[in-house]
Amino acid sequence: MRHSVLIPAYNAARHLPAALASLRTQTDPDWELIVVEDGSRDGAEDLVAGFARTVAQPVRYDNHGANRGVAATRTRLLELARGDLLSFLDADDWWAPGHLAAARQTLAAPPAGLAIARIQTIDLEKNLPLETHAPSAALLADPVAALFAASCIINSSAVTLTRGLASRVGPFDASFRIGEDRDYWLRCALAGARFADTGRLTCHYARHSASTMARTLLWAQQEVAFYEKHCALPQIPARERRRRLAHALRNQARLLRATDPGQSLRLLVRACRLTPLDPRPFLHLALTLARLRSVR
Repeated sequence: MRHSVLIPAYNAARHLPAALASLRTQTDPDWELIVVEDGSRDGAEDLVAGFARTVAQPVRYDNHGANRGVAATRTRLLELARGDLLSFLDADDWWAPGHLAAARQTLAAPPAGLAIARIQTIDLEKNLPLETHAPSAALLADPVAALFAASCIINSSAVTLTRGLASRVGPFDASFRIGEDRDYWLRCALAGARFADTGRLTCHYARHSASTMARTLLWAQQEVAFYEKHCALPQIPARERRRRLAHALRNQARLLRATDPGQSLRLLVRACRLTPLDPRPFLHLALTLARLRSVR
């Protein structure tokens, strides 16, 4: 079974060489590489072409021609993939040499459908190792509940899934500008996939100022969208669904209070209706009303 290594790229030329170099060192040589660029033109195509001339494995490059977002880019990668094992690698991350081999070994033991490597977080600007992460026991035992609760974060570069699972789940949801991967992993779990830990720390995740984790308000908006989309999940108790959505609304409202108190107020009214016995939305509502009065 061949690995399809899937790299979404957007203004990625600065970091892409490290990702490509880590692919060259893999102990499992049965792979193909596909890079899809999301409308940017910063030299990544030339880097991929140069890499292709130095390896025996198939290498393909595609460009949307316009910025369509990371979800659409990941979906295009799935469409182009020909392998039976699908491994995502973000352009600013990289793998240790045994990454693909560990994923293959993990997925060879059915009924696993999605393998997750352990992660070393790197401060890219200071070149310092930070924390390490392994898939939590809660995630492996009940991935639907764990992903809904946001009690775990799965980095896309740590994931390998089977083609059969990807076919059942379908495309990434392009309405998510970020956080599309969490939605996709939840849908994998809902499709019956068993999540498995490779037991190997083989994924290096780059943290830097340009990473999406720094976009706080956008993350808050996408968190609300996630809970609105999955607000009727029968696997999650109704009270918990309401509580999570109310918390997301409250967080977005807090971030908007200074710049858009009217929208903040509307979000908090929704949160109060969802959890009428929770005093926190009402406290934020009072603060936002005070802000509105002060600007009139």
